[in-house]
Amino acid sequence: MSVLRPTGLATAAVRSRPSALAGAFAAFVLVATVVTGSVSMTVSASTASTALPGADPAVRDQLAELSDLGIGFCVMTVYLAVFVISQVMALAVAQRRRESALLRAIGAEPGQIRRMVAVEALGTALAALPVGYGLGALLGRFWLRGLATRGMAPADISFRVGWQPLVAAGAVLVVCSQLGGLIAGWRASRTRPSAALAESSVQGGERVGAVRGVASLVALAGAVVLTVVAVAGSVENASQMIPLVLLCHLAAIGLAGPWIGRCVIALCARSRRAFGGVAGELAVAGTRARARRLSAAITPVALVTAFAVAELTTITGSRTDSPGEKWGTAFLTLVVVGFGGLVAANTLVMLALERLREFSLLRAVGAERWQVVRTVAAECAIVTLAGVGTGLAAGCAVMLPIGTRTGTPLSGVPVWAWLAVALGGAVLVGVFSGTPLLRMLRVRPMDGLTRRGN
Repeated sequence: MSVLRPTGLATAAVRSRPSALAGAFAAFVLVATVVTGSVSMTVSASTASTALPGADPAVRDQLAELSDLGIGFCVMTVYLAVFVISQVMALAVAQRRRESALLRAIGAEPGQIRRMVAVEALGTALAALPVGYGLGALLGRFWLRGLATRGMAPADISFRVGWQPLVAAGAVLVVCSQLGGLIAGWRASRTRPSAALAESSVQGGERVGAVRGVASLVALAGAVVLTVVAVAGSVENASQMIPLVLLCHLAAIGLAGPWIGRCVIALCARSRRAFGGVAGELAVAGTRARARRLSAAITPVALVTAFAVAELTTITGSRTDSPGEKWGTAFLTLVVVGFGGLVAANTLVMLALERLREFSLLRAVGAERWQVVRTVAAECAIVTLAGVGTGLAAGCAVMLPIGTRTGTPLSGVPVWAWLAVALGGAVLVGVFSGTPLLRMLRVRPMDGLTRRGN
């Protein structure tokens, strides 16, 4: 009975608003794609090593490095997957907060709400598995061919997929979906029905708990400890620890997102006239009221920016890397930016679409379309400043000490690279906030007031 009820609730919730889980589906597909490609690399290397027992030691070393590379990418993907999936699932659940409150009001237990979210996440993950497996096979083949062309793998190595990548991708999706669903469903299950049903439709201004602040400080302390360990260790160990240290910094940024957003808003409030007069004042007021929700947009932008800084520092600062090593570094950058870009795009689009009624109300009381556009542009500037600023700070905090240890100092990054990172963050925020806005501006104000935002 306890299993059937959450399953039925999850099915009804997905059918009533399938777009809410579109970002989660895309995230699961990306995770399955990278895991399949990574494990297929390891399988191909292991198969080649078994088939060539008397091969040249140099070839066997290449195969061992290839296998380790696949395992390393798989582990990194699991770290990123938990981070990404928890973000997109939390946003999907937050958008259906009123529905969850209504279920609580008619007798649903908190455990049933949590299991409902877990079933939704599991169903979405299983639907994404075959798509990700197919794309991962193509990715692995392309990746292996690129490494072989650049001397990082034997030229005659055969690409193998098999059942192992499917099992690995399925296991990662199941585990990450349940962890992400648990994180997302916990807060929804604790919501008081009367409070959620009575609150205004503008969400995101709720009080942030002290536990979140403590957790942010713990994550920051962990990043500092890992940085000290990396600097004290060997050059190779320091280089391998860069992604983990970055993730600790980003976890701290994600947990402290509401406070970061409010600090940036306070700075922008002093110059709101520069953001466009009344439009700037509306943007500051809107972002202040939705500071907690906007933290979900700040974190992925910071993720993309921080990893871009780290990888650009590594690529431009290293003078001894072979073409194969630079190819591997560029591939890692592409994967991380893909994860961060996906979360940022999904978050920005969903946050924009849920404001249809708000924008329709502004237009109904006399605001012109260009005034709404200027308001959103000012909000995008605030999100960009917070996301890119914290991302640059995290990237510099990691690469300043560790980059010096590995021989890739920040001073080696040209000015145009810094400008490109900042411009990329601004374009990311602007495109994925502006595109849904253009769609919403085509809706008549009276129609928008009676329709859902997504």
